[in-house]
Amino acid sequence: MTIAISVNFKGRVEAAVTMASTSKMMGILGPSGAGKSSFLRAVAGVEDAASVSISWPNLSRRIGMVYQQAMLFPHLNVQGNLELATLRATKGAISISHAVVGCCCDHLLDKPVSTLSGGEAQRVAIARALVNGPDLLLLDESFSAIDIATRRKIYQFLKALCMNTGLKCIVVSHDIEDLALFCDELVYFAQGNTVKQGTTGDVLNDLFETTEVGDPTATLEGVIDVCSASTQNGTELREELEEAEKELGKAHEIQVVIVNVEGVNVYVTRDTLITSPLSLTQQSGRFSVKATDVSIDTCHEIDNTTSSILNALPCQIQAISPVMHGCSQLPSAKVLLTLAIQGNNKEASPQLLYASISSLSLSRLHLHVGMNVMARFKLL
Repeated sequence: MTIAISVNFKGRVEAAVTMASTSKMMGILGPSGAGKSSFLRAVAGVEDAASVSISWPNLSRRIGMVYQQAMLFPHLNVQGNLELATLRATKGAISISHAVVGCCCDHLLDKPVSTLSGGEAQRVAIARALVNGPDLLLLDESFSAIDIATRRKIYQFLKALCMNTGLKCIVVSHDIEDLALFCDELVYFAQGNTVKQGTTGDVLNDLFETTEVGDPTATLEGVIDVCSASTQNGTELREELEEAEKELGKAHEIQVVIVNVEGVNVYVTRDTLITSPLSLTQQSGRFSVKATDVSIDTCHEIDNTTSSILNALPCQIQAISPVMHGCSQLPSAKVLLTLAIQGNNKEASPQLLYASISSLSLSRLHLHVGMNVMARFKLL
């Protein structure tokens, strides 16, 4: 179902957002004071002065909201907060046990709210919203105090819920990497208006090209062989890692996965990889690469290197842009390269990668638009 939302909040927000029927999670980003939180508060119905219109086929819709401040009831422990939320839950709401495991807070049930850390309280607040059974969940910087490994697990749990139950999520966050990995669509707010909206890749590419967002992050997708341990590459990788572990005197589970990106194998650690099934034997893998982690090599051979950098993707330089110094908008000593990955599928639009390099390297390597280069980056 497509959701069309318009908000008129005089002096603060005048914005219209459309969430496609195929989208499960939408991200909202923009500078501080752009109206992102005001927009969510208006949609949640807590701003009486706002005029809100929501076009949504589900007439019995229920909207849940989780703020940056967890706002738990202090006179109840964690279990009590969750049980209170179930008293008026919808029939399709998930159980407390399901929610607390998914939100990584099952060990906190007996704890008084006053003893929770900021991150723990946010996890409980998300679980509490879920057990109430919302159709649309609004998350306003609700992961800000949660460590990266835990919040990625919760994001994956929410995405799975969206896929399996029809839940929709709208997330406000300043963390572009999280939004790039998990959101199907993005909206960019500025001065209370929606400036850009569309698929995550399209919006981020537009923002990076116009330098409205610093520290660009590319999101790459590829195919993982579920049975990779039995394939030649999987076997070779396992043997290499086992040999490395022997040299280090260690024995632990192998945490590296091969992702085939445009016909090239890339090595990614499991905890940085977002997976989804393609078939019984294959999964897709999604991961992010920061521009600051990418180096440029004019040698076109992937394996012709003595560097410790494992990953290499053949690319063509599409654009070279100066990097500005914050609010001063004066050129820095760096430039941003937009790189199109040269893959097997010549008909599809190429996946984009970004590299932040020095102006001196640009000059020394004689880099120019249209030049073929090798983009190298470390194991993620």
